[in-house]
Amino acid sequence: MLIGCFVGDGSVPKTNDGSHGLFRLPMVNKQFLEWFDHEMGILSTGVVLKKTAAELARNNRESGFSPNAKAENYHDMYTVISRSHPFMRSLRRWYRSGEKRFPENLSLTPRIAKMWYVCDGYLDVQKYGEPRSAIRIRHRDDRQDFLLNLFEEVGLSPTYSRETIRFGVEETRSFLNWIGNPPPGFEYKWVLDSRERYDRLKAQAYGEARAF
Repeated sequence: MLIGCFVGDGSVPKTNDGSHGLFRLPMVNKQFLEWFDHEMGILSTGVVLKKTAAELARNNRESGFSPNAKAENYHDMYTVISRSHPFMRSLRRWYRSGEKRFPENLSLTPRIAKMWYVCDGYLDVQKYGEPRSAIRIRHRDDRQDFLLNLFEEVGLSPTYSRETIRFGVEETRSFLNWIGNPPPGFEYKWVLDSRERYDRLKAQAYGEARAF
């Protein structure tokens, strides 16, 4: 589970004192983080508020990233931080090039792929046509053949374009069946049969007050 999140949004920042690394997982989906915190057990220090929606909006205005950013368009950001553990520090090997880079011996399991999809994936829900799953490659990893081979090794055949792994309609069903049931907070990324249910579950996941 932790490796899957590390492939996605998780990180082990470098420390100056040489102590064992701490795994960090920031996210706006508090419901998922509370589940993740429970699954981590004593290795987790709990879910903490990292920045409020107002703070995130202000930071983006001040940095010039989004001059007109409004808090109403943002969500509070939460973080789970692990306790110090040798395994966390061992993950620093993924940063040998200076950036996080997947090791050559990485293999996907349903659980690793599920957590990766949860962190970096999305369901491309269009007005017309059936939904398709996709996973953004956040770390600018340019090894296209390596990334596709991770899925080919388990019998899946996605494509790669614009730094995104993309599944076709049938591949999406096969992929979601392979990784199994969704964790709390991300049920909407598994909804293929109803745009209304997708919107409702997504709104619930992020605490948005919508009438359905």
